[in-house]
Amino acid sequence: MPLFASWVRLPSRRRIRIGYTAAGAYFGWRWAFMEHGPVWQRAAGVLAQMALLSALVLLVRWQRRRRTGSVGPHRLPLRNLVLGKLLLVVLATGAGLLLARWTSEAQLIAGTGLFLAITLGGPVLHRRHDADAPEPPSVRHHRRVP
Repeated sequence: MPLFASWVRLPSRRRIRIGYTAAGAYFGWRWAFMEHGPVWQRAAGVLAQMALLSALVLLVRWQRRRRTGSVGPHRLPLRNLVLGKLLLVVLATGAGLLLARWTSEAQLIAGTGLFLAITLGGPVLHRRHDADAPEPPSVRHHRRVP
């Protein structure tokens, strides 16, 4: 493998965890501190940014596969990604509204929950999806049997 292409490898588990931790920290922080106003506005903003981030990840993975011919999932399950993100935002919205009855820190608690859900659940779902992905025919036919 040439030296210049060594960065093109598929991400390690550590890099995946770091990526999900960064995303969880950003979305948790954004939920807790960025938006002031109606809760639907907060939810819509976070959901829009999650969708944008997912689209960017899809684009990067597609370009990597196209440029390097690397083995990996052909596509991420876009419908499941959107539904999962929608579920996270609905849960954070519901938790924020429910907790607002008892504490003034409801959005901070909901943001912390969002951070934990993304940080802990993201890598697990990522590994599960990558494990379920079918191998491309070109790799399956050219694999050496030991």
